[in-house]
Amino acid sequence: MVCLAGCLIENEKKIVTPTPTFAPTDYPPIETPTTAPTVSPTISEIPEPKNDIIIYSLNSENFEKVAIPVMIDTGKITLYDLVKKISVALEDESFSVKVSNARFEKTTAIVDFAADGTPGAGSPNYEASILDCIAQSIIENYESCTAVVFRIDGKEYVSSNFSFGIDEAYMIK
Repeated sequence: MVCLAGCLIENEKKIVTPTPTFAPTDYPPIETPTTAPTVSPTISEIPEPKNDIIIYSLNSENFEKVAIPVMIDTGKITLYDLVKKISVALEDESFSVKVSNARFEKTTAIVDFAADGTPGAGSPNYEASILDCIAQSIIENYESCTAVVFRIDGKEYVSSNFSFGIDEAYMIK
């Protein structure tokens, strides 16, 4: 607590400047640093902010879904670029998929696999796990996305394990 006291002496027209008095509970004054302040970089030296997004891949040892943080240079990433990042992460774990196209139709994400690169070469669990990684990565990274549809060469998704109509949603938000 700081108390200020002062008075004006009428006869002498002199103003007495108040002096602070410190109560015993007050903190001592803050010392000023003796070192020179650091110079901030100019705007041109500051890199653009980077954003982390999360994509999903599979662990090749136990086939469990794994969240992977990925840096992107700007605040935006196209659906095709996102799906390509997922494909690379899957390939790093020896899972191969080839995406020929990925785009939005209104709020629905359409992922089109190449016929020779579908995830349907393995068991139903293997295929579903890969499709889950792709669909969940899309749903979680695009706030306005309400559904994910998979196709093969622009036609309905038909593999030895699954069959989805041309506009049938695999995953819905």
